[in-house]
Amino acid sequence: MTTLRIYDYRDGVLALDLSDLIDLLAPRSLEASWRVSPVRINHPDLGRFYDEFMRTGAVQPGQDALEVLAANGLSVSGVTLSEAAHAAWQVIWGQFVATLPEQNDTWVNIRAIDSTFYEVTSSDEAVLGAIWSAYKDVRVAPGPVTSAPIERV
Repeated sequence: MTTLRIYDYRDGVLALDLSDLIDLLAPRSLEASWRVSPVRINHPDLGRFYDEFMRTGAVQPGQDALEVLAANGLSVSGVTLSEAAHAAWQVIWGQFVATLPEQNDTWVNIRAIDSTFYEVTSSDEAVLGAIWSAYKDVRVAPGPVTSAPIERV
């Protein structure tokens, strides 16, 4: 599995969001089953782990589809995830893990990290190639972020 970090910025803010990645990886992303969850980060200075899921949008907290999906941990279709991602304004923290119908292993793992970058972990060369082709500031990471402060690659 290779982990890529996407740092593309426009006017000082991250120039992509979850919906962009779901769209980029379609049609397979729409055929996949997805699990939405918080990102688990170790904060050594505080001596604890914490789970973080955060998004911005026009609805009240707890009523957002992505928040509901993250809270219940159920598997959803790619179409359902795409609709929820398009309804959110920005995903700040979150993990989105996909499996394809013909596979048992993870196809792609997308992680939003503090509105600083997105991580995409996959062994699918088509996924990795699409990321490299679509974005300008893509970096290979040693693996997913696991602790804060967040290391830069």
